[in-house]
Amino acid sequence: MTRSPRYRGPAAGLLALGPLLLSAAPRSPLAHDEGYYMLQARWIQLSGHWLAPQWWGQPLYDRTIGAPWLIAASQELLGSSGWAAHLPSLLAAIACLWLTAQLGRQLLGPGQGWLSALLLALTPLWLNYAHQASQDMPLLALELLGLWALLRATPGAAAIWPALAGLWMGPAFLIKGFMVALPAVALLPLVLLARPQVLRRWSFWGGVALGWLPVALWLGLSLQQHGAAVVGGLVEKLLFLSGSDTYSAGPLYYLWNIPANAAPWSLAGLAGLAWGWRRWRAEQRLVLVVVPLLLLTLLSAFRTKTPYYGLQLTPFVALWAAAALRRFAAPGATRPRWLAWGIAGLGGLLLAAGLALLWPGTPLDLEVPPLPSAVLAAAALAVGLSWGLLPLQHQASRSLAALLLGPWLAVVLLVQAGLFTDRSPLQRQALAAAAVQTALAEGPVAVIAPEPLSGDAHSQLILVALGSPQLGPRLQRLEQLPPGQWAWIQRPQLPQAQGLGTVAAGDDLAPWTLVRRNPAPAR
Repeated sequence: MTRSPRYRGPAAGLLALGPLLLSAAPRSPLAHDEGYYMLQARWIQLSGHWLAPQWWGQPLYDRTIGAPWLIAASQELLGSSGWAAHLPSLLAAIACLWLTAQLGRQLLGPGQGWLSALLLALTPLWLNYAHQASQDMPLLALELLGLWALLRATPGAAAIWPALAGLWMGPAFLIKGFMVALPAVALLPLVLLARPQVLRRWSFWGGVALGWLPVALWLGLSLQQHGAAVVGGLVEKLLFLSGSDTYSAGPLYYLWNIPANAAPWSLAGLAGLAWGWRRWRAEQRLVLVVVPLLLLTLLSAFRTKTPYYGLQLTPFVALWAAAALRRFAAPGATRPRWLAWGIAGLGGLLLAAGLALLWPGTPLDLEVPPLPSAVLAAAALAVGLSWGLLPLQHQASRSLAALLLGPWLAVVLLVQAGLFTDRSPLQRQALAAAAVQTALAEGPVAVIAPEPLSGDAHSQLILVALGSPQLGPRLQRLEQLPPGQWAWIQRPQLPQAQGLGTVAAGDDLAPWTLVRRNPAPAR
């Protein structure tokens, strides 16, 4: 008798998920937002001041302290490196996969936990932020912990589950600030309709108090040391994001952005949602339909819209897709031939695209730095060949393997080639030049940067600052730079006068140039 695929334990999970999260490819950060957090974490370590987020020595409460804390703590333990900076997000990603597997096993049945976790790991939006040193993956892990704890907090359950159901909100505030209110509100229908007894458990309120205690201490000490005018920047940032059109994209933004960034599993997810709505029990509908749709509505109502807000919905897309694939690959299930041939047709197009990229003398030149076109071609060939064989599979396990093996191999190729880790390859290579490294090793490098900075100048400043082993002060004028010292300065600020030695002035670091103010001649 044919059996449905089942999870084979930690070894199989490590084999499948390890190459998606661990890579020996070079690491270079995006300026926003991971580079920003890495720079703040660096200042925490250098100054020993762990209370306030900083920007060149000045407290800047435009966001909470959780992400810089995690990065700084990791680098304190393991040393300053790209790996250490990204470790908190990678650990949070592993927690997300494990919690999604627990939710899939509990909500969808035996054997569906590993499938849900694998689909989440193969979701481009999720994988993108798993490899970023930012707030988003730790926040998602805490949200999933709260949801899982609520499901386990049945009448008569151990006190730990109500406690965890209340505990997660405080740390989530330290990670993402006021944004924690949206997932908390989205969970209310589940609490009120399926777990009302949780609100009568002392352990729940004890967990709430324990979770918010570090928040209260942090805010109290911050107010005591910096005052309400500085700490009030948290509220000012919320009001700005709520009313500004800078990041506004209309109420339908997530209806196309999430499916696009979760492709191809978003299509399977919609099919799984439609199939499950008619078959799921009341509690399953609360978790798998009401909670994510309410969260989607709340995110859409908030004026600022970004892809990383939609990240919070990717575990639900993975759970929906797992339900659909379970139905498609169930033993004895009737699989529509038109669907199998349609997927095979898409695979054929990818196969043709991959061959065209590899064809000698092809006019196609598709490169996504740091990837050469050959890697993209190999990824397309992997998916195309795997999906192209789908109509030939007659066993449930082989059908599921045909759907998943190609995308898994393609994503592994992209991860190992550095697509998700080497975010600023041109800047990394420019900063690694021998002359630049020699100059940067001589001592602290100042930054001559009068306010305000343009968006591009601000982004590049973060990258060149992270690439400088020793950072000096931020100066307003070149005249403030002592003779013999190095500084990063914008090209338009360069005077016509002599007395400067220039080392790094390429377009990859523009508008910043590394200069040295030559010592005054001896008399």
